[in-house]
Amino acid sequence: MRNQPILFIILTTICFSQELIDGIAAIVGENTILKSELDQYTRLYASQLGIDPRSDPQGYAQLSKLSLNALIDENILLEQAKIETIEVKDRDVENMLNQQIDHIITQVGSKEELEKVFGSPMQKIKKDYRQTIRNQLIANQLKNEKFGKVTVTRREIKDFYETYKDSIPEIPPSIDFSQILFKLKPGSIEHKIAKDKADSILSLLISGNRSFEDLAKKYSDDQATASYGGDLGFISRGDFIKDFEEVAFSLQKGQISNVTRTDFGYHIIQLIDRKGESINVRHILIKPKISDDNIKSTLSLADSVRNLIINQDIEFDSAAVLFSEDPDVESNRGKIQRIPKNQIQQPEFITILNTLKTGEISSIFQTDLGYHLIRLDAVYDDSWVTLEQWALEYKKSRLYEQWIGELRSKFNIEIKVSY
Repeated sequence: MRNQPILFIILTTICFSQELIDGIAAIVGENTILKSELDQYTRLYASQLGIDPRSDPQGYAQLSKLSLNALIDENILLEQAKIETIEVKDRDVENMLNQQIDHIITQVGSKEELEKVFGSPMQKIKKDYRQTIRNQLIANQLKNEKFGKVTVTRREIKDFYETYKDSIPEIPPSIDFSQILFKLKPGSIEHKIAKDKADSILSLLISGNRSFEDLAKKYSDDQATASYGGDLGFISRGDFIKDFEEVAFSLQKGQISNVTRTDFGYHIIQLIDRKGESINVRHILIKPKISDDNIKSTLSLADSVRNLIINQDIEFDSAAVLFSEDPDVESNRGKIQRIPKNQIQQPEFITILNTLKTGEISSIFQTDLGYHLIRLDAVYDDSWVTLEQWALEYKKSRLYEQWIGELRSKFNIEIKVSY
């Protein structure tokens, strides 16, 4: 209900598994909030807001107090959910887990960057995050049952606008646009170079002249695990892509695989240990590099497809199906529909869309994903719809604050820290 940065909401709920001799920050019913949990929550919140505890200790202390109240509210909701026997399905937990992990990856830039941020491989992040997602879904279901049928009248929307019009930001339009993505990817020559490098590393391992850990630290392109000697920790089936797992689970303890190709590149895998249905493996990843020739050929293809569309030799939608490497193109034919302009993640897209009139086709432009060609299909004025949504969320927020205050009086709350 509270307005917080999206990435903060996702990140602050992640509780890393670690054994600590810890103090208690608060007790809510049967639940305990540890000081380490509060400190982690506050640090992540502060990083999102740009607050440095060294230069602004007062602001940081206030943030810690707000964080503690948020954690208390979260635990109150979980206690109330027990009373109302709120349950969620494992399938829904898994779906939401994958969605939020994907969203964080979008925010930080890549899976490798995410693993670097948290200092853990993906399967460990998901394991640590799963219970948090379950708690989120339980709390959301409880709030939805309480406030899901709340509505706002036209008068309430107008009153909301009159009260807050001086602080309401400009409401951007929603747009429909279509895109064709030409991914930058290595060619056969670059794959051969990477494969040859992986084969050479494997030869060093087989000769016994160098240890797996040393070679992983020196050569592996998996930045999240290279410094750990390539150690991925314990994984279960489904934690990694199929091609990798088929090889990893077929190994005997201590055995090193042949060079294995996946969508990420070329892997050398070693089984360290096996416990039941889980295995501990390490790997060395060699990624094929993108060359200047790859860039030139991709740009040339993009230019030729644009010319075909401009000359009306092919329809944009048909060209998207034939040439776009967007993973969703088969289902959406390249169309992105009714998206608020301010929710588009890539700034390059915003820059180009701002220059287009409805029906116009862009020039070729580049992002981290590759080269793009877009067409602006429609523009919608969402002012009233957005105001209605804001007024509704404001009303729900007021009702929520009143309700959570009533719930606080029902449960024993002991705060063990002072400010």
